[in-house]
Amino acid sequence: MIFENAQVAVTDLPHAEAVDFQRLSPSYRTVEVIATSILFAFLLLGWLAFYFVNPFKMPWLSWMVLAVWAVLFMLGMKVAMKRFAAEGYALREHDILHKHGVWWRTLTAIPFNRMQHCEISRGPVESAFGLATLKVYTAGGSGSDLSIEGLTMAEAQRIKEFITGKIGGVGKEGELI
Repeated sequence: MIFENAQVAVTDLPHAEAVDFQRLSPSYRTVEVIATSILFAFLLLGWLAFYFVNPFKMPWLSWMVLAVWAVLFMLGMKVAMKRFAAEGYALREHDILHKHGVWWRTLTAIPFNRMQHCEISRGPVESAFGLATLKVYTAGGSGSDLSIEGLTMAEAQRIKEFITGKIGGVGKEGELI
């Protein structure tokens, strides 16, 4: 048998931009807002401590720090909203795509034949909103190679069963189990 390695024209490759990405659950936007609010609540507690124990005895400095906190809080909320809007996933015949990122946009594609296993995890806030995170593992790593947050529990379970079927060679081609 003769080994052949024919060149593929770049123009013939499929475009990931043409893929119809699935949106995350709208509840995930609420989770993002809550997580951002919790972070900034702790920062506000730090400001209160600074305000009452201000060693410099300069009240204008405390108020300036509070103004910076307010600007960062509004920016954090805007980023949380944009993060929700920028994230999505797509299941294709041979792989799964995941896009995310506000400032640094990332598109990850993992072929099913490279996957070892996948799992569903839920934190306390996710559980309260009926959400889950799907984690996909490939060979050679100790952590997940792909994590899709903000899925409903039912959707995460359907995707996990589909991927497990693809990994094990069970099910019809392209059919969501």
